[in-house]
Formats: sequence, C-alpha cells, structure tokens
Amino acid sequence: MKQLSFSQYRQYACAALKHKMPESALNNSDFWTFAQADALFPLLWTSLNDSQKESAKAHLLHPMDERIFAADALRLRNATSRILRAYRDANIPIICMRGLAVSELLYPHAYLRPHTDIDILFDKKDLLMAKQVAGNVLQYNPLPAYPMLFKQGDIPLDLHIEPIGAERIKAWKDITPLHTEDFFKYATEGEIAGETAWVVHPRVILPYLCFHALKHSFERLIWLYDIALLAKQVHEQELWDEVLQGIKEYKLERPCYYALSYVHKHMNADIPAHVIQAIQPDMGMIEKRLFKRFMKHEVIPYLAERLFSRMLPSFSHRLEFWRETVYPEPEVRAQIAGGGCVKCNFIRTRLKQIGRALWAFSKETVYLIRA
Repeated sequence: MKQLSFSQYRQYACAALKHKMPESALNNSDFWTFAQADALFPLLWTSLNDSQKESAKAHLLHPMDERIFAADALRLRNATSRILRAYRDANIPIICMRGLAVSELLYPHAYLRPHTDIDILFDKKDLLMAKQVAGNVLQYNPLPAYPMLFKQGDIPLDLHIEPIGAERIKAWKDITPLHTEDFFKYATEGEIAGETAWVVHPRVILPYLCFHALKHSFERLIWLYDIALLAKQVHEQELWDEVLQGIKEYKLERPCYYALSYVHKHMNADIPAHVIQAIQPDMGMIEKRLFKRFMKHEVIPYLAERLFSRMLPSFSHRLEFWRETVYPEPEVRAQIAGGGCVKCNFIRTRLKQIGRALWAFSKETVYLIRA
C-alpha cells in the first residue's frame, strides 16, 4: 500500500467531500487515520455506500459505524442542554461557539461534526457568576493551570470572555476589533441542543471562523468545511453584502481570503467572485508563495504567526506581537509547560519549536531561491 502524505490526504478528502471518493483513498489506511484525527471520519464514512464500507473496513484500525458517532454526539448534546438551562436560570446570556454551534446549525446531523469540548462566550461582567454556575450548579471542576477551563468526566467546558483569545495574546486586539459585544449585537433567539439559545449572524460568525482556522494555521480540514457550509447558507440567504461588511469592519480580509479561496476552489462553495476580489490582500513575493502552497493542500508551519504579523498596523505592533508569541504571560507559559518545572519545560518546548521553525524557514529559503 502506498504511503499517503498529508497534502495528498487533503486532496483526496476534498474530492470525497464533493462525493467523488477516490478508489486509492478508499482502501488506504493512512487516509482513514488522517480522517479520524481531522474529525472528518463520520462525514466521509456516512457518505459511502454499503459496498464501499465493506471494502474500506479491512483498512481501518478501529472499525466504526454511525451508532457510535450518534451516541457520542447525543452525550455532548445532553451536556449542552444542561449548560444552556443553567445559565439561563442564572440570567447570564451566553453564546455557544465553534464546533458545538456549527454542528447544530450547519450539519444535517450533529454527529457528523465531532467536537470534544463545549465553548461558551459571555460578557466579562458575568465572569465571577459564570464560574460559580460552572462549579457549584453544573458540578464541573476547574483545572489548576487553566482558570477558564472546567471539566466533568471527559467533557471540558471552556469559558470565554473574548472570542479571539486576546486574554492570552494581547496583541491580537491590534489585529481585529472583533469583540464579545459584536456577537451579542448580531445575535437573535434560536435553538441549540433543543434549548432556546442565541444564534449569531453570519456577518460575525463567518469572519470569526476564518480567524479561528487561521489561528491554528488551518491545521484541520473540518474547520474549512465548516466555513464551506456556512458560505453555502450565506449564498442561499443572499447575505454576502452583509458578510462582506462584517469582514471589512473586523479587518479580517486576509484570513477570509485564504479560507474562502480554498473552500471555493476545493469544496465547491458558492462564493461570488466580487467577494473574493474585494478582500484580496496585498501580497509580497514570499506571501504569494505561501498562499500558493496553501492552495495546494499544504499545512504550512507557523502560518498563523506569519500572517498575523502582516495584519498588524505598524512595526512596533509586530515586535510586541512576536515578543508575546515567543514569551507570553506567566499563566500561558505554565500552560505551555504542561506541568512540572514551568521554567525548564517552557524553555525546552520553546527551543524545540524555534529549532523546527528555523529548519522550516531554511527549506523555504532554498525553495524560494530555486524558484
């Protein structure tokens, strides 16, 4: 069996998402291993017919079926319902974010979009009460190194007072003016997990999802597929003008250009040409090459940091961003260290990351010179 690279997996997965599953992917264990790690397994598996499933089963490390996906999704759905009720009873408005929200609002069945934690956003003034509800009412236990993360069994509850994570890297506030107030400003009453909940307008959610995917250097294809489904909804509801206003208002043209270009080309997302043209950023020679590699399904090391630095308004802002990124606040250093001696483990981790970065940039320099 031919070994599959990650970029080849992405190419095959995009074809499969368009219901054109390549035969070479169907019978390749690497493909299914990548798909499981990428949270795409349920979506791809349920798209197969019975004969294709029988053919693929021999190549799966852990054969699965729809009942397992549905049972796990139901467990998280019940937990979500309980959380929504508890915060509603406490008169604390909350917004469900990312995997939880998109699984309920964009997918035909929630189990097709796995997610491992429950993220909620609320106003900073409600922080103390929100923590009390999580601990005293819901019986979720706080994790020592993560003051905003609570856990019950194997279900984490992640509390957020900032949608972009600016409490971790303050320089992110200079990248985008998107704040918690914008989510509530453009929210309407809807339903999530069978409970009344705030549902946020695509003019906020689409640029936010693009930002979040870039924040993780587009490492997971499922985040891009979320954006493709949301783009389909925007197109059907003729909301592109409002979404474009949101992208420009929050200064997130660059992450949206990358994400929307990818899903338009590889996932058949309905995105008007004028939208992509309107958000196309100015790119130098190096960034043009980065974008070309990204469009060829490559996961590029440290893409987030490299693009975020280009989105900052001045050189001094870039210096502060890199300082915070390399040497963040003590709380974040403790989380990166992962226990034990914080100073030793953090420095060891950072040295490894810097070494990998130098090696990746050296290879890119050679490719650039050859080009």
